[in-house]
Amino acid sequence: MSKIFFSIFLFLLLVLVTLISINVFYDAPLFSSINNNSRLRYLKELIIPKKDHKVVYGFLPYWNINDFKIEKELTHLSFFGLNIAANGEISTKDGDGNLDPGYRIINDDKFFDLIEQMKAQNGQVELVLKQFEPDTITAFINDEKAHLKFFQSLDSLLLAYPISGINIDIEYGGENSQALRENYVKFMRKLDWYLDTKYKNIKISIDVYASAASSDQTIWDIKALSQYVDYIVVMAYDFQQRGSDQAGPVAPLFSEDGNWNKDINQNLKMFLDQAPREKILLGIPFYGYGWQTDSINPKANAYKDTGFTVSYKKAKDLLNLSEGKSASDSTWLGATQIKKSFDNDALSPYITYKQDGELYTIYYEDPQSIAYKLEYARQLDLAGIAIWALGYEDNNRELWQAIADGI
Repeated sequence: MSKIFFSIFLFLLLVLVTLISINVFYDAPLFSSINNNSRLRYLKELIIPKKDHKVVYGFLPYWNINDFKIEKELTHLSFFGLNIAANGEISTKDGDGNLDPGYRIINDDKFFDLIEQMKAQNGQVELVLKQFEPDTITAFINDEKAHLKFFQSLDSLLLAYPISGINIDIEYGGENSQALRENYVKFMRKLDWYLDTKYKNIKISIDVYASAASSDQTIWDIKALSQYVDYIVVMAYDFQQRGSDQAGPVAPLFSEDGNWNKDINQNLKMFLDQAPREKILLGIPFYGYGWQTDSINPKANAYKDTGFTVSYKKAKDLLNLSEGKSASDSTWLGATQIKKSFDNDALSPYITYKQDGELYTIYYEDPQSIAYKLEYARQLDLAGIAIWALGYEDNNRELWQAIADGI
């Protein structure tokens, strides 16, 4: 009889150990409140392995250096940024011969203080090296001598500053060619080899448009590039822009019933076919856009040349007026009929208001919309998120708390 009891005891112990192991190593299907949205429900059927160390990658533009503090959730601080000239040199002067503002900041005590703060929380500090002009990009990418010059300039940076990675932000809006596309891959392959041979521990990331994996008519060959980078930052924002002729979400997660022509989900599915998910960072905006519009409908027509950028901080300031509080930003002087709504198709908030007799609509991101995006990234088991941009959040921790809860 004692043998039977002992066998039962061993069996129950084995069951208990198994249940504990499942709890430790796996996440149960997610049933958080935001999963009530039917468009996320197809994801939650998966049991996704735990991955405790998700990346929270934040871009810090030089103009926000004094409007930002490091939060505990931030794992990577990426300073934006320094310009790559057509000949491969990293510019220290602007077009007028003045000291480049990004270069000036990285030589300021404030920058080194941020490095020390990130080190204190075991975080990483990276530098963004950027090009946006089509002619400059074409000249640089197609010139192997310019690549060598770039490596030499990069050596000077890596020796002078205690950084752990570089972010290549080359955004090409000109007429693409297969040769340019192939030469960009060659450049990144050489860069990966150079850094791995000489420095070993310097990480590489690149920034790409949300549509980059959906077409071979862009400069980015995602499948090829993914071999040579540690992270691909998918800039999943600017679906609507300041110059758009219609008000709409900056970063719509979905687009049901044909309300929006494109969304994050449509584009991201293409990335998952071409790159390892553990290399993909979902870009999340801390900003939005506003327009003067012809109505307060979600898809109101926007008047030409009326678009403007609205940080989360500024949107909160406007909403303070609707709650009877005072606004600190003179932008909202005289604003009335302020109303916040939520676009259930895009999963994005928007604000309508009246000012000087005209109607305005603002689409932006708030803790709720960011929570949806975090749930999306988490259930797809992406590497993490990338924020544009640090310093656009409010003084409180609303957005960061959403990240803490969702990452």
